[in-house]
Amino acid sequence: MKALLYLVVLLACSSRCEAQRPAAYSAPAYKATLQQLTQRRTQLAARYTKATTPAAQAACLVEARKLWLNALDKTVFPAWESTPWSFYGQTWAPRQGSVACGYFVTTALFDTGLRLQRSLLARQGSERLIKNLVAESNISRYRRVSQAKFVQEVRALGPGLYLVGLDFHVAFLRVSEGGAVQMVHASWIQPAPRVVREAADSSPALASKYRVVGKLSADDALLKAWLLSKPLAVHNLTVK
Repeated sequence: MKALLYLVVLLACSSRCEAQRPAAYSAPAYKATLQQLTQRRTQLAARYTKATTPAAQAACLVEARKLWLNALDKTVFPAWESTPWSFYGQTWAPRQGSVACGYFVTTALFDTGLRLQRSLLARQGSERLIKNLVAESNISRYRRVSQAKFVQEVRALGPGLYLVGLDFHVAFLRVSEGGAVQMVHASWIQPAPRVVREAADSSPALASKYRVVGKLSADDALLKAWLLSKPLAVHNLTVK
């Protein structure tokens, strides 16, 4: 009986370890996939530009949102997983060098084709970074709320992609259609600080007295800028 119990525990641990392993990564394959994304985005942008009714344009934006989120979920986030974190990390390439939390956020978005000032925005405080990406109407703030309650509140905002700014950190939050909330971020947590995707409710990096959340996927201006390859303006920056 003890031997059987040990085997069950061993298999369970092995399954968890396997689930936590990052996806295989190939730099040429990543580049090729991003080029395919650019081609699909360009084709969709042409359809959007030629659309003659608001309904037709809205349909293109729905498709664009799905394309953008799918690229992050299936290509960009998996590629960046396990990239080492460091406070001054500024790498442009997944799994080469190291990356700080702000640089991970801006570089991941840049990789999808969003034309933003990667380095300048990465050095902003998290709330200012969020305010440079989404409208105030898509921003929510939480003070002295427990982690469990905070995750519950974000889940209630609906499926989509969010940025969360913390006292000393910034990260993506991805809410699935089923309600699961994942935190995708360049984590400083020891013993292996690196880019991770993990359950938000149990992430030690999500602890904070103040949290600000911007729903990226709900912001039509941001989505249009991505679709039409328009550079994002910056405003009220604190560093150069």
